[in-house]
Amino acid sequence: MSTSTSTVTEEQKPEVEQIEIWKCKETDCKAWVRKEFVTEALPTCPLCKNPMVRSYKHVPVTAKKGNKKFLVGKKRF
Repeated sequence: MSTSTSTVTEEQKPEVEQIEIWKCKETDCKAWVRKEFVTEALPTCPLCKNPMVRSYKHVPVTAKKGNKKFLVGKKRF
C-alpha cells in the first residue's frame, strides 16, 4: 500500500485578504459580520443578541463578478 501525503505548497494556497469584521463576544457563538454590512455604531449579534467587538478575518479572495443588469418589472421563467 502506498500512502500519499498531501502537503500544501505556497502555489496551492488560496490568495487571502484581511477584512474588518464585527464578531460576537460570546465564546460559544461563531457569528461574525463584515464591517460594510453593519449599520449600527455598536451592533448586537444577529444570532444570540450579545454585544459584538471589532476584529479582523482572513478570507479567500473571490473574483468580482461583472456589472450585472437586472430586468425590472419583467417575469423570468
